[in-house]
Amino acid sequence: MKETIFAISKETRKKEIIETTLKIVDKYGIKGMTVARIAKEVGFAESALYRHFHSKKEIIEFILEEAATAAQLQFKEIIDSEDDSINKLKSLLKIHLEFLEAFPGLFKIIYSDEIHIGEKSLLNKLDSLINDLTGSIKKIIDKGKTTDKFRSDLNSTIAAVHFLGIVQTSFSYWTIKNREISLSQTGDRLLSQLLAGIKS
Repeated sequence: MKETIFAISKETRKKEIIETTLKIVDKYGIKGMTVARIAKEVGFAESALYRHFHSKKEIIEFILEEAATAAQLQFKEIIDSEDDSINKLKSLLKIHLEFLEAFPGLFKIIYSDEIHIGEKSLLNKLDSLINDLTGSIKKIIDKGKTTDKFRSDLNSTIAAVHFLGIVQTSFSYWTIKNREISLSQTGDRLLSQLLAGIKS
């Protein structure tokens, strides 16, 4: 599987554009993300930016595709580990929150209604990303049910959605608190409550 734009160490114009875009989205929101602002922040003319991306929509599509690939790599690493299902969920939450802490603008793209209103292709990409996330979490939970870590009557799909809710709530609370609290500790506390309810 290819290395994502988030992980490559080599500085490229495309990487610079994506990192700048995410910083702009984090600071100004989706509406504040314009091609003109991106080009200005990167330091070249709009015409030069168009050699890499043809539109704002194309930049967002690329970010969602790269985020999906990054998530797949994260899941593979955790699912292939020797940890039990409980520790896999803990590791997964930790790596997700660390990723969002490094690229907070990504959260605003994934969870913003603004990006997909009237944009079916963006909504489809977002839907695919969320389905991949919940599907992979469900696999971990299903495995936990077969090894008696989790209750046998547990609805794995609902529990997976609940897990994603922990990611969203943790990040939102961290943001409200001006990012002055520990994001990972906030997530850990919420996950502990979920685990208390689903353990066998």
